[in-house]
Amino acid sequence: MNAILLRALGSNFSTLHKALILSLCLFAPLGWADARDDTIAALRAQLEAISERLERLEAQQQASLEVSASTAPAVQATAEQVAEAKIAAANTLDRSISYDADFRYRFESFDIQDTPARHRNRVRARVGIKAPVTATTLLGFGLASGSDDPVSSHQSLGDDFSSKQVNIDQAYLRWQPTAQGMDVFAGKFKNPLYRAGGSGLLWDGDLRPEGVAVKYARDDLFVNALGTWINESKSGDDVLLLGAQLGLQKSILSNASLTTGVGYYQYTGIENSAELMPEKSGGNRLTAEGRYVSGFDLLEGFAQLKFPTASGSTTLYGSYVQNLAASDYDTGYILGAKLGIGDWSMGWAYQELEADAVYAILTDSDFAGGGTDSQGHKLSASYSLNKKVKLGATLFLNDRDRDLGNDEDYQRLMLDLVVKY
Repeated sequence: MNAILLRALGSNFSTLHKALILSLCLFAPLGWADARDDTIAALRAQLEAISERLERLEAQQQASLEVSASTAPAVQATAEQVAEAKIAAANTLDRSISYDADFRYRFESFDIQDTPARHRNRVRARVGIKAPVTATTLLGFGLASGSDDPVSSHQSLGDDFSSKQVNIDQAYLRWQPTAQGMDVFAGKFKNPLYRAGGSGLLWDGDLRPEGVAVKYARDDLFVNALGTWINESKSGDDVLLLGAQLGLQKSILSNASLTTGVGYYQYTGIENSAELMPEKSGGNRLTAEGRYVSGFDLLEGFAQLKFPTASGSTTLYGSYVQNLAASDYDTGYILGAKLGIGDWSMGWAYQELEADAVYAILTDSDFAGGGTDSQGHKLSASYSLNKKVKLGATLFLNDRDRDLGNDEDYQRLMLDLVVKY
């Protein structure tokens, strides 16, 4: 009933009900002259109670209106914050895009037996971008100086100030499925295969395979695999590189880390292939028609031990490879050590690589001038001026053309200035 009265009287019900009560109070004695005083008093008390209740309802209604009005801005502000949060979430991937760049200036001096002395200056410049597409997918793209050499991004200077070439260095998609520790690559990407000590016995550090690759690691175990194209042919069989590694990385002797493993790599369709007839074999044996004498089915074993010292860290490493598809000149190995002392780093390695031990085009491009059929030492030292700038020197004392040609001395000095961003 009270609610009905409120809706009927509206905002002016207070004045009306007070007038009604006053009228009843004034004229009650005229109509009820013979009534008993206690009856009149009871009626007046009931009317006053109704009046008080109506006033309370009016106050409650006004308070509700004020609360609604005061909370409206807060609700609006919350909605704006939600909208901003949605925009921020949408832009999270864009803000996580990362860039990297590096530049190397190199001076080289050559002392090769029965060859005039040579000095040259070279540069290498690279820039890359990594952009997440989804929570599990990343796009990578990079450009680099150089030529079409698959194992070098260096560009020699001194050709009448000519413009220098820029190439696609990387273009890939990386997918990280829900399985923890797995990465899947497709496109042109950095070599996913483990190289003990970072050596180039089988593959140069600048090599960018083209195809698909998978990396998986769980606890101490890791597996790397790839399937890539060496040569795609319109008229014949494609030449592929298929490979896999199984390794173990384990902490030993408290602070030391030991990595060991084996790998198998098969180059399909190379032996006597008319699709691959290189002008320069890089040390591999060729037939009179310019075709490869043997195929390449490589079995590798590798190990690396890294442990801390009082002044830094030391790394010992080694790798051995045998070409199961060759009848002779089929083995290679490297033994090396690295020592870090503060901002200084020093290294030594001895390598021997027979003519058909590996596919020569993809091996280290600096050791003995690149390719196979060589042996000798590599000495290196570097000093970091800061986290982004480093000075380095590398000396090669090698012999080459030992198996298939006239053994000759090969000495090469490289001085580097490296800047990273």
